[in-house]
Amino acid sequence: MQQVPAVRFGVLGPVRAWRSGEELDLGPRQQRLILAIMLARTGNWVSMDELIQLLWAEDAPPSAVNVIHRHVGQLRRLLQPTLPARAAGRWLIREGAGYRLKVTAASADLLEFRERVRQAAGQDDADAVATYGKAFELWRGPCADGLGPGPVFTAVDNEVVAAANDMAKVALRCGRGQDALPVLRRIVPSDPLNERLHARLMAVLAASGHQAEALNVYQAITERLAGDLGIDPGSDLRSAHAQVLRQDHEVGEPRAGLAVVRPAQLPLDLPSFGGRQAELTRMRDAVLGEGTPVPIVTVDGMPGAGKTTIAVHLAHDLVERYPDGQLYVNLRGFDPSGLAVEPTAALLGFLTALGVPGELVPPDLSAQSALFRSHLAGKRMLVLLDNARDIDQVLPLLPGESSCLVIVTSRDRLVGLIATEGARPFTLNPVPVDEAREILELRLGALRSREQPEAVDQMVAVCQGLPLALAIVAARAETYPDVPLSEIAAELMSGLDALSLDSERGVRAVFSWSYQALSPMAARLFRLLSYHWGPDTAAPACASLLAVSVREAQATIAELSRTRLVTEHVPGRFLLHDLVRAYGMELSQELDSPSERAEAVHRMLAHYLHSAHAANLMIVPHQLTELEPAPHGVIPEPCRDVAAAYRWLTIEYRVLLMGIGQAIESGHARIAWQLAVTLYTFQHHNGLLRDWAAASQAAVTAADEAGDGLGRVRARRSLAGAYFMFGDGQTALKLLHETQALIDELGLPGESAFVSRGIAETLGEGLPNLPQDNPAAMRYFRLAITQYREIGHVQGIAYCMEGLAKCHALQGEYAQAVELLNEALELHRSISDSVGEGYVFVRLADIDLRMGNLDNAVTRLDQAIALHVRGRHRFMTIEDLELLGDVRLARDEPDAARAAWTQALDLCTEFGATAKVTTLQSRLAQLPA
Repeated sequence: MQQVPAVRFGVLGPVRAWRSGEELDLGPRQQRLILAIMLARTGNWVSMDELIQLLWAEDAPPSAVNVIHRHVGQLRRLLQPTLPARAAGRWLIREGAGYRLKVTAASADLLEFRERVRQAAGQDDADAVATYGKAFELWRGPCADGLGPGPVFTAVDNEVVAAANDMAKVALRCGRGQDALPVLRRIVPSDPLNERLHARLMAVLAASGHQAEALNVYQAITERLAGDLGIDPGSDLRSAHAQVLRQDHEVGEPRAGLAVVRPAQLPLDLPSFGGRQAELTRMRDAVLGEGTPVPIVTVDGMPGAGKTTIAVHLAHDLVERYPDGQLYVNLRGFDPSGLAVEPTAALLGFLTALGVPGELVPPDLSAQSALFRSHLAGKRMLVLLDNARDIDQVLPLLPGESSCLVIVTSRDRLVGLIATEGARPFTLNPVPVDEAREILELRLGALRSREQPEAVDQMVAVCQGLPLALAIVAARAETYPDVPLSEIAAELMSGLDALSLDSERGVRAVFSWSYQALSPMAARLFRLLSYHWGPDTAAPACASLLAVSVREAQATIAELSRTRLVTEHVPGRFLLHDLVRAYGMELSQELDSPSERAEAVHRMLAHYLHSAHAANLMIVPHQLTELEPAPHGVIPEPCRDVAAAYRWLTIEYRVLLMGIGQAIESGHARIAWQLAVTLYTFQHHNGLLRDWAAASQAAVTAADEAGDGLGRVRARRSLAGAYFMFGDGQTALKLLHETQALIDELGLPGESAFVSRGIAETLGEGLPNLPQDNPAAMRYFRLAITQYREIGHVQGIAYCMEGLAKCHALQGEYAQAVELLNEALELHRSISDSVGEGYVFVRLADIDLRMGNLDNAVTRLDQAIALHVRGRHRFMTIEDLELLGDVRLARDEPDAARAAWTQALDLCTEFGATAKVTTLQSRLAQLPA
């Protein structure tokens, strides 16, 4: 194995790198800047946007990304010139749209500096001063000196200054100020306006016998403050100046009466905490389990999901493992006032709790954060950051120690915290019914709950698994112990008012905090989305709902997801909790006009109809159904190929099926029957017979009530097809004759071919309640062929030829049957109809079986099954398998026949094809054991 050369990096001063002890030429400024920012971020991921901002600010060229890739490639070759190209990423690793520099304390001066500072924080004062001294031996000047300013470099410089302050404080405390003096003399010029640092230098100088120099330091910074900022010295400098004049050399020692406290800020744990045991177990395992424990846990979920409750309970459960104390802050990320707690305010509270006097807390956020990390160095502290708005609010509040635990709750998923800080995410969904009942029983008492189980069930149903709603219901019941639970349950039916304690505490109020934070477009989407019938939706449907582009809709639904008014339960699919939906509908009734609401519902229905129609055309490209143009603003979803069409229909199937009922309810009968007719091919292929029948029946009723002639015909024809697949020939035939009568009455001759074919197939099948009539079936097949030719429907002609061939085969007229099937095969291939092509092979296999050509029959059935699998026609494979069993039995292979028939029986049972179930069960019973 090739030896990897040792590389060391330096960023505490001008950026430098050495390989095997030899300093490297790091190239032009931009290349050095890239290396410097990744060193300053110390092994963390640096996004491409951050690199572009650092190199060009607002004037990035179009080629910026390519320039960065080129510089990174040069750095890789420079650091490891002898390794093969595939190993070039040992140091510089590409992660997504960005890079990370893989370094350790042994290879990067900043990490080694931090390690030594952490060591010093946990040592006795005398040893700490020596360790601080070793740390500052690494400091060669401001971070990335000579490359220009940058926020990340400034943060490192603030960290160095904070460490110098800590060193001076410790040195003064143990009487070794002389040891800190060289460090302060080097550091102070790098931050010429830092009053606290100059005050610390003055104290060390005075304690070391350099009183005159201390006064000179005061004079110099006083003049700089006046000249550069136009201000007088602050309290730190004035106090240090007075103490130097009094020759008080203990200026750096702690103030009298100040004691280091062990903070214990956790809120009260809920005494009747219930449910969520699975989530708690996973969280405990993450924090305490084997392997590397995670230092940060995030808990996200919709408003009212109980994030704070479970976080506080978890914190109390773990409190003994963090003996140095607990810090808590409610960051008010979604407070109704809109005034979230700024990180500076949160840090001030934390530092005060840790015993740091207010006047010693620096005003700068980076310095505050560094001071906070310094105080937590070497400690085991639990920090609970509740109700965070976003990652920017959280990052400055994170300890620098993996020995500390941080629990963060937020409605936002805080993906950035997961990606950059290694946080372990946990999402709280509504609790299941059994847990909801447990939560109520814990609050109400087992006796009261068991006396009125129906009322408890009703409460659970109304609350829809939302812990906040359950808590409010329980509180209401506890407030009125003499009121029967049945009365309280009945009150809940009045709406969200019953789920509120007052105007500021309740389900509506908690939802409103998220709603008030929305942009106008997101607020409108939320209101109108409450009319979506569910169960979930996606961004393209939201685009049609709002009549905007898909890109705008994606950004808007993402905003709703961040506030958790909608939940992205799987990638790209969003749902509303029922109580959230009720709140959105309330707002829409108040803020949106009736016409706006009606138009939005119409656009949604049209979106799904036109999108389903496009998918169906991809699967069955020869259908004749035509739709009216989509309303303005509707953007149907395109499907690239058959696989994409099936995938879209599978994902959206429940939405489409429920959309039929929504269309009827909102007065769009035409959309209802068109959607039902559009779905039946997908339902047929997948054996969704019950859905097919129910949707078709609803479409028949809607078309009849609306007086839609074409809808009455096509919905009845679809319903007849479902009954035929069920095996109910009498009902199917009755519906088909009714349909033909309607066609004659309405003057729709183009529809007759489909009806004639349906009658032919029904008469020729031999169903349990309708004897087979082969001659009549042949007459109707010939009639249908003539009618299909008149309207130019190639696929219909081919299927009728197959049906007619089957009739000839039943009469022993195999030559005529084969001739018809070969002609049908050519027609199917001319229109790329693989399903129809497969059915031809089934019919040819049946003829082979009748003629004793068993090997030929097996080959043809293998072809048929392959074509039907490719065409995703699961229902057709029943006939394939049934016939395969016949052929296997004829070959004296009863076990193979049993396997084929059993597989077919399983599909029939799944699909509800009862007639076939009976037939297959009978065949299986006749096989030898």
